[in-house]
Amino acid sequence: MKKYIYIALFILLVALFVGVLAGSQNEENVSQAQSNSLKNPLKSVSQDIAWAANVQKHLKILNADLNGVSSAANTSDYTTLADYAEKIVNDTQNAMDENDQYTVSSKLQDAQKEWRAALQDYNSAGQSLLQGANEAKNGTIGAENFQKARTFRDSGTDHLKKASELAGIT
Repeated sequence: MKKYIYIALFILLVALFVGVLAGSQNEENVSQAQSNSLKNPLKSVSQDIAWAANVQKHLKILNADLNGVSSAANTSDYTTLADYAEKIVNDTQNAMDENDQYTVSSKLQDAQKEWRAALQDYNSAGQSLLQGANEAKNGTIGAENFQKARTFRDSGTDHLKKASELAGIT
């Protein structure tokens, strides 16, 4: 599942780059360039490319966090699991904060919203996972929070897939 997320977002980055360059040649952008100069379309393309690179950067970070969670869960190391859950919370918050700094073209706005929704769900998954890991460290099962984490993770993955589709990756 984690490999799929990483691969899908890498493909998203490549498709975004190609799509942005191709999209800048359509009639709407050409007429905008004629009436407003070339600065606006170039700025839009620049923002799209920068946003896509930011997505790729945060996917690598999130992938490392998820690998750590998987390893800790497989060994029932709840202290390490809590550490990685906290990393997910912090890293997804940083990614959302950075995501909100970009003004992408209309072509990518829905994909950007889905990416943010995925990050929010992964953040919530991290919070639930942290609670569950802390409960497990204290001798209780934490099953309810682990189930919540799984549900949020699945929802985040659905948003990630939707972001890929909206960016033209199927």
